[in-house]
Amino acid sequence: SAIAATKDKRLVSSRGHVSTDIPELPLVVTDALEELRKTGEARKVLEKLGAWSDIKRVIKSRRVRAGRGKMRGRRYRQVVGPLLVVSQNRGLRQGAGNLPGVEVVTVNNLSTERLAPGGLPGRLTIWTKSAIQKLGEVLG
Repeated sequence: SAIAATKDKRLVSSRGHVSTDIPELPLVVTDALEELRKTGEARKVLEKLGAWSDIKRVIKSRRVRAGRGKMRGRRYRQVVGPLLVVSQNRGLRQGAGNLPGVEVVTVNNLSTERLAPGGLPGRLTIWTKSAIQKLGEVLG
């Protein structure tokens, strides 16, 4: 159900994601996305896809945590951003991993906590074409 919720624009926007610039959900892109190794390249692609406004939301939300968690290595809190689901990691984890709020996960390591952080379904998810095909093999 968490996978199905990624295609519902109403659930994605109610979770807080900015999806006004995104033409349709689920957002499926070519496999060339997996080969981006530089953060600048990943930023340009996310700008063209319309997901950069959601990353700006993540940047604005970063704040210092209240309480003792600051001393225990959890100094900052921020909302989650887009999730990039790929069939295999060919360098995208290094390229997009430096962008705030962006997570890159392979289909084999896909979990409910990544798709619905905090138990709320509808995370903005960008799938590669091969990841959708592999998803049918993993779940089918």
